[in-house]
Amino acid sequence: MAVQMEYVYILFTLLFLLMAAWMYNRVKSNREKYIEENSPAIAGSDSIKGSIENDGRYDEPTSDDLEQMEKLLEDAAESQGLEYRE
Repeated sequence: MAVQMEYVYILFTLLFLLMAAWMYNRVKSNREKYIEENSPAIAGSDSIKGSIENDGRYDEPTSDDLEQMEKLLEDAAESQGLEYRE
């Protein structure tokens, strides 16, 4: 009878070790999946939907754009108590 109990203990020990190994692998895979899903976005690695066209509209500012920028600079200088000179 003592020999049979030793086999039972060996069987339970093996089952316990297999269960622990399975749990370890499961936790490891879940952790890797969580890290991958919640990683920060890196510029260029994400996909942007739609089309991007570079037609040159924004290469050089127009005279209206320059006038708006000048007005913004004048207002900013005035709000800081400075005198804006061209």
